[in-house]
Amino acid sequence: MSGLATDDTGTYDITGIPVIQDYQYKTKNIPYAPGIPYRRNLADLYPSFEPELQRQWTLFVLALERFKALPVDQKLSYFRIAGIHGYPETDWDGADPPPHEKPDPKPGDNPYGGYCQHNTITFPTWHRPYLLLFEKRIWEHMKEIIKEWDLDEERADLWNTSADSWRLPYWDWAQKQTYNNRFSLPFACITETVYIFLPHGPAAHPNPLWGFVNPEKGDDGKPLKMGEMPAGKEKWNINDGISKDEPKLPWSQCTGVSRYGIRTSDGGKTYEGLEGRNNFESANNSLASFSTKAYNPYPKGTWEHDHWVAPGDLADAVGRLLSPEYNNTWGTFASTKWVAEGAEKRPTRYMSLEYIHNNIHNLAGGTDMVGSGLGHLSEVSVSAFDPLFWLHHCNVDRLLAIWQSLNWDLWWDRKEPDGNGQNVEDPTETDPLKPFHNKENGDPKADFWTSKDARDWTKLWYQYDDLAPKASALEEDGTLNEREYIHDLRDHIRDIYPSTPQYISTLYDSIKRNHKNFLGPKTPGDGNWNDYIVNIDYDRYALEGRSYSIELWLGGEPNDPASAFAEARNMVGHVYVFGGLNPAAPGSAGGCANCGLQREQRVLSRGQVPLTIPLILQALDKKYKYITSLDQEEVYEYLFNHLHWRFIQAGGTEKPADRFPKTFISVWAGEGIPERHRERLVGAPGAGPEKPARQYHRYKESYSSKQIRNWIPRSD
Repeated sequence: MSGLATDDTGTYDITGIPVIQDYQYKTKNIPYAPGIPYRRNLADLYPSFEPELQRQWTLFVLALERFKALPVDQKLSYFRIAGIHGYPETDWDGADPPPHEKPDPKPGDNPYGGYCQHNTITFPTWHRPYLLLFEKRIWEHMKEIIKEWDLDEERADLWNTSADSWRLPYWDWAQKQTYNNRFSLPFACITETVYIFLPHGPAAHPNPLWGFVNPEKGDDGKPLKMGEMPAGKEKWNINDGISKDEPKLPWSQCTGVSRYGIRTSDGGKTYEGLEGRNNFESANNSLASFSTKAYNPYPKGTWEHDHWVAPGDLADAVGRLLSPEYNNTWGTFASTKWVAEGAEKRPTRYMSLEYIHNNIHNLAGGTDMVGSGLGHLSEVSVSAFDPLFWLHHCNVDRLLAIWQSLNWDLWWDRKEPDGNGQNVEDPTETDPLKPFHNKENGDPKADFWTSKDARDWTKLWYQYDDLAPKASALEEDGTLNEREYIHDLRDHIRDIYPSTPQYISTLYDSIKRNHKNFLGPKTPGDGNWNDYIVNIDYDRYALEGRSYSIELWLGGEPNDPASAFAEARNMVGHVYVFGGLNPAAPGSAGGCANCGLQREQRVLSRGQVPLTIPLILQALDKKYKYITSLDQEEVYEYLFNHLHWRFIQAGGTEKPADRFPKTFISVWAGEGIPERHRERLVGAPGAGPEKPARQYHRYKESYSSKQIRNWIPRSD
């Protein structure tokens, strides 16, 4: 049942699911190998009427259920693999995390510092073998289940083929879900019971994606608290969250995983939801309200674009991240870590993959114990125990693959400039990604995955469904025409992740006809617009490692920040500081060594909130009387008087601004330039040289939190 699959060194070799059918590489650079199975959108896997997908879904459900039930002391159990990401901060598979080297350890002290790779440029590459480990373990359980069914040879071959072609599905949170046409959780995560399709016929079955409960049970048969494991298994007790500021986060008292489910009263003395609650309605409302603040300001039937809808925040953020020139270095794309190159003449580089990923952990998990509810997904230390974590990170890996396909040469392309004020060097592409073992390296003492090993996903035996090339991007011999493929991929991105340019294009003619200078009188050229972004430098460890949000608000009366939180409020974005591990000082026991080092060296982080669409929405809405267009002088005055922010600690408590002295907020105004589309295929008769892809640039800083004194976060 355990499927340990160790070798004589005692370590688990993390590989992709072996590919049975023939395949060959048909490309020069961009990964493409016909015949390798796809990771699919979960919405395509369930519900589905295709027999092959029904078999894969059935095996996924049963394998995940079995995986989750393994005891916590088994190395390859769900609990232990989820625990790699944070709590219980133990070593895994013989790979020592950075030790704290405490001179006189006491019994029960944890000598390890965890494997945390957050706020580093290996954030996306460390999670790639992590996902591969999870995916392979699911597949191994699938194979055991099929064997136990004792099917006849023909049916066994059919099911084994389905298992071998299965790959971990992803949840694309930057697209609306098809079951409700909203930004929300996947349909497969909002029902306690799902249908599976067994060899003898369909059946209702408990949904393993609904949550996770402690597999260790008490004498009464009920799950134990995760901080009170049975005798002999105390090593895997889960700690409470960082609790220097009340209320504490009661992870140790939980028997199950929650989404927006844990609430407190009596100042943190009484908790509810500790058994694990999936309040998916709250998660869906949070994702939808944050991502679809767009509304049609025109009365229905009075405007030619009745169907108009602006992109949500998540779609806009992903669209910007993947657009040409917006973020064109590996270091600034991959991580929230502040580096000199991130601030060097290109303010757009504040939008990173890790930053967007952080916001999803908050929106899908929940952080407010005194209001909407707290969830495990919102804290680094316990997030991987939620099955949704793996679907979310599969999509993060997919976005990484998309960006790599567009920017294959931007791989560890620039060394961080000297004199950047931070003394923590970035990892290299050949540094070990502990604790993940890769036997292909051949050295059992140094057989860890590296970022270089993980660069090409097809060599890990998976591809993504929407990265499959069109026939027009293939040569006669089936080789990928990479130039044509990139053009097609950019078209695909514009279709599925509408961002500011597509929105401007939709409204351009009507707005220019009705309001000549609406998009800004200083925008020369057809289709250009005034674009506005807010960049935020922040201290990830301001609350000793506890997660918090920096919320940005537009509205209210001039010179009265508090009014932004009253009737005229409009939260236009937030930066979620994804933490939850205690930054460990040298010589201490427990905690996060990477976090401690970054805190000591005063490493900062960065994030970005686009403002253009919220400004347009308010300018078109008569309710907002202080702004009527994107004219820079008008916007400058409006933001000077009406842009506010506040800090919300994980748990729901608002914290005073003086707790965050390193936060620096700057507003940038720029000229938005639509990406130039090809009018003819490259190489077609009479085709001239391609126009360069240009979008979102020529920004200049308008003002900052140091320059504008009335931008004071509310602290009452």
